[in-house]
Amino acid sequence: MRTTSGLVTGAEAALPGVSVYKGIPYAASTAGRNRWRAPRPAPSWKGVRAADSWGPACPQPVTGIPADQVPELSEDCLNLNIWTGAISARERRPVIVWIYGGRNSAMWASQPIYDGARLADKGAVVVTFNHRVGPFGGLALPELSRETGRGSGNWGTQDTVACLKWVRANIAAFGGDPDRVTLAGWSHGSSFVNILMISRLARGLFHRGALWAGVQYTKDPSLGHVAGGYSPLADAEAVGTAYEKYLGVSSLAGLRAISAADLVEKTFTKDAPANATGFGNVLDGYVLPTTYTGAMTSRTETDIPVLTGNNKDENGASPTLNMTVAALREFAAETFGEKAQAFLWLYPASTAPEAAAQYNAYCRDEERVSTFLWGTQFTSVAGNRSAVFTYWFTQAPPGTDTTNPIVGTDMVGAYHGAEINYMLGNLYGTDRPWTSTDHRVADTASSYLVNFAAHGDPNGRNLPTWPALRTARPLTLELGTPTKVIDSADSLAKFAFLKDWLESQITAY
Repeated sequence: MRTTSGLVTGAEAALPGVSVYKGIPYAASTAGRNRWRAPRPAPSWKGVRAADSWGPACPQPVTGIPADQVPELSEDCLNLNIWTGAISARERRPVIVWIYGGRNSAMWASQPIYDGARLADKGAVVVTFNHRVGPFGGLALPELSRETGRGSGNWGTQDTVACLKWVRANIAAFGGDPDRVTLAGWSHGSSFVNILMISRLARGLFHRGALWAGVQYTKDPSLGHVAGGYSPLADAEAVGTAYEKYLGVSSLAGLRAISAADLVEKTFTKDAPANATGFGNVLDGYVLPTTYTGAMTSRTETDIPVLTGNNKDENGASPTLNMTVAALREFAAETFGEKAQAFLWLYPASTAPEAAAQYNAYCRDEERVSTFLWGTQFTSVAGNRSAVFTYWFTQAPPGTDTTNPIVGTDMVGAYHGAEINYMLGNLYGTDRPWTSTDHRVADTASSYLVNFAAHGDPNGRNLPTWPALRTARPLTLELGTPTKVIDSADSLAKFAFLKDWLESQITAY
């Protein structure tokens, strides 16, 4: 295949009839003066590059991860992988660009859990890519802001834009359609999709958005601590200044002189001060030009089809949760104030097991209601005409997965990340004891995703009907066993209570 940098050859993928191209640079090294700069163009090469081995991952902590699962770590890490079943460039298949999630470690595109062969076998062209993480991906600093003239931070998000530009210029050679690109992400990767639906930098580079674990109503207090939140530029710069002080340097040049390995070691040690190491998304006025609420009310949110949702056992809910009645009542008082008794009437408990069950029920209801309210903002407030499809993932993977450091090996229920193998359809890449039911759910979920990438609508033949969001009907699709349409809360009374409470919040992110 010919790219703008040179010719590449691929390799046979995990499934017959699918080829994979590994480790193709989409931007230059981020080392030296390129550290904490917007990505530079990828270098060119002569001859034919054998794209048959994974590229390096970006610097990050790997403590506790088995050595045979750790790739090479390098600041020359802006590379991507492509799975395609296309025979020629004339096919114009829908494209899915996938963004990994995670909290600073086990974040690289070549993990088996992100294998794209099944989606390619179903007709998509799949791209996964590495982006900068931790301080390399999120550092903001007054000196950096002066250097750029447009704020700082969001380096990993800017890497995503560079990848999308590469896809725009090159994906047709692999049988992909540059006018049908779905940007999909999970957890922190989902926040990148959300930001780039607002950012001017990515306009026209993608045409659908898939946000797994997902989006929140823009007044949801959880945005103060989940991966989808952000910090104002001044707050992020204060973290960067404290980071400089902690590392014992007084200039950007001094920071750039520290080796990547030393930065990782010093950033992620247990003794590192929390006020100096909290790197995340930044409201910088450039990459993220306005707040989530501001984008909705100013009608600058990109009008594209959206697929989004959450899992049954995340964001506070867990099948192993222990909680006393006193703790549930204390939570109600601290969270809902004068509405605490109304909450306890809707979620009553007289024993510890009941308290745990009711707290779980609340967390699950709140997530679904928050996602629904975001959808109503996207359509009614932002005035968008594109459809929103929301899901509630309930399938619990069996056993444990020793090949997957991102979600660990001791998770239970439909936990944070449980949907990934199913959505990507790649149960073959793990050592879990999958059942025929799991394979049916994976076939359904991955078919929905490919249909959405192809048409902006997940529905298709032999699939349960997935209705688009309607502002007057709080419904969502339960994706699991069974797959069916359900309410956005367990009762209308609970929906009304949570809707009123969320809408009454003062802080608008």
